[in-house]
Amino acid sequence: MKFKKSISANLIAIPITLLASQPLIAQEAEKDEEKQPKKETVELERMEIRGEIIRPNMTGVLPEQGGINDAAHLLMRVPGGNVNGLGPLSGIAQYRGLFGDRVNVDFKGMNYKPACTNSMDAPLSHVPAAMTSLLKVYRGIAPVSSGIETIGGAIVQETKRPEFTEDGELYDWTGKFSAGYNSANDGWYGALYNGVATANHRLHAYGSKEFGNDFRYPGGKNVPTRHDREAAEVGYGFRYEEHVVDVDFNYNHTRPTGTPALPMDIILSEGGILTTSYSGRINDVVGIKAAYNYQDIRHTMNNFSLRRPPVTGKRLSTNEADGFGYRLAIDFPLLSGLMTVGADGDNANHDALVTNPDVPDFFIQNFYGAERDRYGFFAEWNVSPVQDWTVELGARVNHIEMNSRNISTSMTSIPNPVMRGHWQTIVNDFNNQSREKTDFNYDLTGIIRHNLTDELEVELGFARKTRSPSYQERYLWAPFEATGGLADGYRYIGDLNVSPEKSYQGELGITWRKGSFYFAPRAFYRYVDDYIQGVRATNASAIAISNAQDAAAGIPPAQRMPLLQYANIDAILYGTDVEAGFRLMDNWRVDGIISYVKGDRADADDNLYRIAPLNGLVSLFYDDERWSLGTEVVGYWRQGDVSKFNEEPKTSGYALWNIRGQAELYKGLQVGAGVENLLDKEYRVHLNGLNRAANNIENGTNIGDRLPGIGRNVYVTLSYEW
Repeated sequence: MKFKKSISANLIAIPITLLASQPLIAQEAEKDEEKQPKKETVELERMEIRGEIIRPNMTGVLPEQGGINDAAHLLMRVPGGNVNGLGPLSGIAQYRGLFGDRVNVDFKGMNYKPACTNSMDAPLSHVPAAMTSLLKVYRGIAPVSSGIETIGGAIVQETKRPEFTEDGELYDWTGKFSAGYNSANDGWYGALYNGVATANHRLHAYGSKEFGNDFRYPGGKNVPTRHDREAAEVGYGFRYEEHVVDVDFNYNHTRPTGTPALPMDIILSEGGILTTSYSGRINDVVGIKAAYNYQDIRHTMNNFSLRRPPVTGKRLSTNEADGFGYRLAIDFPLLSGLMTVGADGDNANHDALVTNPDVPDFFIQNFYGAERDRYGFFAEWNVSPVQDWTVELGARVNHIEMNSRNISTSMTSIPNPVMRGHWQTIVNDFNNQSREKTDFNYDLTGIIRHNLTDELEVELGFARKTRSPSYQERYLWAPFEATGGLADGYRYIGDLNVSPEKSYQGELGITWRKGSFYFAPRAFYRYVDDYIQGVRATNASAIAISNAQDAAAGIPPAQRMPLLQYANIDAILYGTDVEAGFRLMDNWRVDGIISYVKGDRADADDNLYRIAPLNGLVSLFYDDERWSLGTEVVGYWRQGDVSKFNEEPKTSGYALWNIRGQAELYKGLQVGAGVENLLDKEYRVHLNGLNRAANNIENGTNIGDRLPGIGRNVYVTLSYEW
């Protein structure tokens, strides 16, 4: 790891939702930075990782020793970051109020394509936190080179690879074993990494296993939140002079795992991602990076294995997703700066079939051959026109093609002539329309940074970003909750004519470091034209079908929720996020983050759905050469600015007290322990979904209530690294 500029190296204390990781000691970047403040997220400044220049507006999170959850929960340590909780392995990334498909997640140069229509297998869930070596977040405006659609930001997830040897070293063998246990769900995990490298070859392998029962909180248990997952990765790399080729295969096998915020639970999610990449330089002037990937995922879910089935009957859904992606980027000097041009794209196909194991003839083709193909071209120029000034300009054009095959259902043959007619109507309406859609979108970015002094930098940025509708938003033809994990309890139908979103964003930030003190606030404002949200549906047949489903469930007409249809509205999001800290007497450090975002409908007097309230974290740690001990408080303000249209429930504020410590028993051998939610406080996480599992009613969580947070959790971890 080579540093282009000094950074404040960090002793990281990163809790994972179910099993916290321990603080780790990172080495100082330069000798004159030894007394810089330690903080819980690493601001990566002009840092080179395996030859890749990391931009100054990136924040990194190092998940040392991992935990029993998916890596999405690491975002709770990033200013402006958060996670929409659906289940223990199904966290959906949120950044500054935007979530789901709006946030681009990059893994080895590719994008995971969830097979589940409700994002149970969200992108960050494919690689466990125990196998994640670094999670990087572009703070503020993401560059156009970071992904095809980055309207809501961009995240990069990495796993470890061995480094090629240098200076005549014959070979280098590295490895790590980590394991842990937590009391909140009697859960455990184990992970093993091995890597060996020579000057020209490298080979590595990962493996992890996680298991946990339903987690406990003061009101009882949150059912179902059990989980069971295995993951693995193998990779080989070859280097010749300035050219490197890597081939990796990542595999995920998730067994029965609960998602109480959704109508069904995971029964099986299985598949792999094959990635190949090349990086090299020509004459030390022109850099080339290329990547190709192929994905094939199978996902099965039902509503009866882990929860009591509803009175409307059992449902089993089998989902498939496959596709490929590619990327080519070339950089070269231009007018005292660096120009990067490139092309990228991915093709995705989705199928989802709903059946009833008790009624063999029943089926609904929820999605059939739903295609979403993206082709992008971008250019980005980074230049320093005068001393202490840098300018970043970017432009991108995206060509989005979408289509779907004809769908069918056994409901067009039911005895009831009225309902049979309604089902036949919506089937015919969908099949008789042109489903082939094409969008041409363009993105523009401009960022100016100025070093006012050696200690103070100011950044001003503007961006236009776009996103085309998801396949659910366009091709959801029947009333279902297949909404990409929206989890608001409503049924939706899609709209073939919904338009792409267009965001106009302004950003202002400063970074101030003086002695052992650092302070980095940012403010942003975003107007989203044609923001996609549900509005009341007007399709008479779809409404009749939705009402019939409520009637079969025994819901009185006065209590029935209206059917919604995806449509375009206008939205405004604005707020601020801050990270700050200082060091006391060499061994003591104080760190904190604060995040606030407000989301409004610009076309109506209402708030946007599922926006995190004001939240923050402050920690106090004592760091010794071989051990550390500290405490932290995590706080969330009450959220009363909720979506009236979605009948979103309000949530109360809360504060959680955590204690963490770790010690190095021997070189490379570390043991850690801690207590999260020390006072065993009962609270409801606003970004958690609404309960859909009848099992939870007896534990004090009714259908439609926010799911609870985890109760007191005592954890221990052990790791050995060589």
